[in-house]
Amino acid sequence: MFEFIKKLLGFTKGYRRYSVSQQTEDRIKSDWIKIDELLRLRSPSQLRQALISADRSLDQALKDIFEGETMGERLKSANDRYERNIYNKIWEAHKIRNNLVHEAAYEPPYYVVNEAVETFRIALRLLNVRV
Repeated sequence: MFEFIKKLLGFTKGYRRYSVSQQTEDRIKSDWIKIDELLRLRSPSQLRQALISADRSLDQALKDIFEGETMGERLKSANDRYERNIYNKIWEAHKIRNNLVHEAAYEPPYYVVNEAVETFRIALRLLNVRV
């Protein structure tokens, strides 16, 4: 019975806790004020920064809740917290961020970056982070 309650509340293998700490949520909210401003400005460098910051903010939340050394490992631990469709979109958004950081010539169009950022926002909201 105790194992069932732990699973119901999200305290299963791979989980540290069910939700992010208030300190982490406050930091993420502050970051998202800046992210929204960067999105409004729409220049390529600001869009890059918005995407990188959005990815980092999701990783901060994942670190609070899930085990794993890398964001990829934490995302794998978070698999059951998201519906398959959004989970796949989160992975795609993270891959776009990685391409942006590691491939100098990679310049995705505005709508691709904007959609990736919005995917990170949805992912945070599904973890009960109010952004």
